[in-house]
Amino acid sequence: MRTSRKLLISALLVIVLTVAAVPLLNLTIYTPARAAEAYISAIEDADAERAFSYLASPTPNSTLALNHDVLNAAPDLPRDAEATTVSIEEDQAKVRLSYVLSSQTQTVDLSMVKLPATAGLFDRWAIEQEEWPTLDLQVQGSSTATINGYGVSAGTVPVLFPATYLVGFDATYLKSKPERVEVTAPTDTAEIALSPEPTAKLEEAVNEQVTEHLQKCVKAKTLYPSDCVFGYDTDNEILGEVTWSLVREPKVSLTASGNDLELTPSTVEVRIQGRYRDIVTAAEHDFDETLSFVMGGSVVVKSSQVRYDPRRLGDVTVK
Repeated sequence: MRTSRKLLISALLVIVLTVAAVPLLNLTIYTPARAAEAYISAIEDADAERAFSYLASPTPNSTLALNHDVLNAAPDLPRDAEATTVSIEEDQAKVRLSYVLSSQTQTVDLSMVKLPATAGLFDRWAIEQEEWPTLDLQVQGSSTATINGYGVSAGTVPVLFPATYLVGFDATYLKSKPERVEVTAPTDTAEIALSPEPTAKLEEAVNEQVTEHLQKCVKAKTLYPSDCVFGYDTDNEILGEVTWSLVREPKVSLTASGNDLELTPSTVEVRIQGRYRDIVTAAEHDFDETLSFVMGGSVVVKSSQVRYDPRRLGDVTVK
């Protein structure tokens, strides 16, 4: 009986001492500054779940980039966090946080908000975000992109701060060089415009369309094949049909200029054969000419579909 009484007294004493120590612990341990430092520590460890516990944020419109894998693949994460509580007013606080990212010391002022206490005793503080920091991915020719190697939808993508991200895309027909961007504060919105570069598959697809276009044109029996980039000028009267053939095919390669894709100009040679009546002498003759011209054109990739619009650069010359 005496032992039970001693245990009860000891337990009550522990509770009393703990409750008495709560204000001191809240002033020294469970502070807004310590919460900000703990958040940076979670990001440094690529622990997205733990980082979320130190955030008071709206529900994100996408969670594709808010995970351990994206953080773990980051080129650089923060370290050496130091925070100072600037002011506290009831459930709100201001904190000045510094940390090192990409060998540069960054300083950011944070708004903190008090959450429901742990076990009803110890203060819990979180970084208040009215909106998520984001990467605004402007991608031409692709509906998707990658952040640190992980696929996301193009457009506005919520991310965790602070961190360094590598953004790019590698689709079937278009790819881009990766762009490095740093998100250093909860208010950051980084706009990244990714310029497309053609892939080998796109050049193959365009080569097929160029070949198809020229083969259709040389099947024509008239001086000016319909919807084609070449034709034959003459003042003489053509007798009957003419015959076209392809002598020299273009070398198909693509050039990217900003968001525009163009067929690299290349020389094409076609042959025309037929018979004509001279408008002066009325004599009839066979003719056999080789025409040369420079072929270009634009290339559009949309919804994984490729369209080549041919264009002639300069005049057609007779060799």
